[in-house]
Amino acid sequence: MPDTDLAYETRFGWNRRTTLTVAVSLLFVVVLLLMDPGENVRVAGIDLPALAIQISGLLLFGAGGVLMVVNALSGKVALRVDRSGILLGGSPARYAATTVTVPWQDVVGVELWIQHVGLQKLPYVGVHRRPGLPPLGGTRGGGVGTALTGKPVELINASRAVNGWQLDTAALLAAVRRHAPEADIVVDPDFPATR
Repeated sequence: MPDTDLAYETRFGWNRRTTLTVAVSLLFVVVLLLMDPGENVRVAGIDLPALAIQISGLLLFGAGGVLMVVNALSGKVALRVDRSGILLGGSPARYAATTVTVPWQDVVGVELWIQHVGLQKLPYVGVHRRPGLPPLGGTRGGGVGTALTGKPVELINASRAVNGWQLDTAALLAAVRRHAPEADIVVDPDFPATR
């Protein structure tokens, strides 16, 4: 049984980004429902049936918003550091299949890095594993991610976006240092220092 005094854990829940995403999704859903489905809408010089825009928009924003709400209400573990290793919580739609624990004997470092998405900065918690280990279960390869971020595919596959949960950076790093004092820790200078 893990010693909770030495562990760091955070769970999916409500934070500023989750609340904003759900609010924007709700706003789009309301606007789409107010459209007259019999009209055409000009988008980039092309006339499109409003009904097609409504259906695709409701699928995107409605389903996306619902998924964010379900994820926030799930309370599932997003990240845990304890004596067994580092648990990286999976995606909400396939949590069990995409959640992995990296045992300490496989960890050589932890990296807190930033992916730049337009003007947004999306923070990630990543684990550097010993070379030569098989890919983590529930990962897909990350070739596109490598091209977008410049990070190695192994790090991308062992990373989780800080999205839909809150991170206490200092507490996370303290837990890593307690359990794996020899692990390299790299923190991007733009990484948020607090929750």
